[in-house]
Amino acid sequence: MRWARVRRQYVADVVRWVRVRWQYVVDAALGVSLAGLFVFGGMTVSPLLAVAQTLPLAWRRRAPGAVLGVVGLATAAHMSMGMSRTAGYMPVLLAIYTAAASRSAVVRWGLCGLTAVVVAAAGTLHRDLVEGVLPAVAASAVAWLAGAERSRHLRERTALVAESTRLRLEQRIADAELAAAADRERLARRLHDTLAHTVTVMLIQTEALRSTARLEPVDVDRVDRVLGAGRDALAEVRGAIAELDSREMSASADDLAERLDQLRAAGLDLSAALPEGLAGLPAPVLAVVHRLIGEASTNALRHGGPGTRLDLRVEQDTGRVTVSM
Repeated sequence: MRWARVRRQYVADVVRWVRVRWQYVVDAALGVSLAGLFVFGGMTVSPLLAVAQTLPLAWRRRAPGAVLGVVGLATAAHMSMGMSRTAGYMPVLLAIYTAAASRSAVVRWGLCGLTAVVVAAAGTLHRDLVEGVLPAVAASAVAWLAGAERSRHLRERTALVAESTRLRLEQRIADAELAAAADRERLARRLHDTLAHTVTVMLIQTEALRSTARLEPVDVDRVDRVLGAGRDALAEVRGAIAELDSREMSASADDLAERLDQLRAAGLDLSAALPEGLAGLPAPVLAVVHRLIGEASTNALRHGGPGTRLDLRVEQDTGRVTVSM
């Protein structure tokens, strides 16, 4: 069991290392493949130029322009000396592929084009136009287009990651604000329950004192003032809670209406009016129903696409609310 755990941990560490440093693994595999191609392919005229063609590729991501210049000159020199195999283009094609994604327009356009022309011209020294120039130009164009397309995909992916990060941050902020609002609501209701209970007890005891005790007219007036103040305070607390419930219901309804308007503008076929069965629902139940309708409508557009028809119906029964979509 112990050795099995150690082995699994070792495999997991290796996989993690490869996932983090996969580019180095790819570069190492390319280097070995190109070295084998030059050694066993029988196309090496100058070992020094072969090394100059392949070794700089290890730094092609850090300095694509410089690597392209060195590899391109080495390839042209090697071709001019009689390197016969078309596979000798592979190092310079990899360099062009990487340089096509460079941020520098000089490297991306000028140096890539110049390298392709120089390599193609060097190929004509020992070959004709069809076998020397056209394969070099065509292969360079394909490598450049592939590198440019990869660069576009990387930019789009970076933009998507940035947008996803922004949305997650906004969601986190919204969740924090929602939690804070829920805390404030709980505090308000707790305060209401405490005050209402306390003031109610005070009023009952004061009423009992006024009814049973023998009080002077001055004391009766004072007790009436205490009772009036207590009733006013209890009414204000209940009014504040009722206003809070009304404001939450209104805000929830406004949020749902705005969300449905946005989905309708995006192509969801939806009735312009909210379902009639929402009227009279308690605030907590209404909030759940609003959220359910909003999420279901979003999913309908997301999975069905523009033009999707969504029918909503809310029905109330004794102690039960049914939402049909």
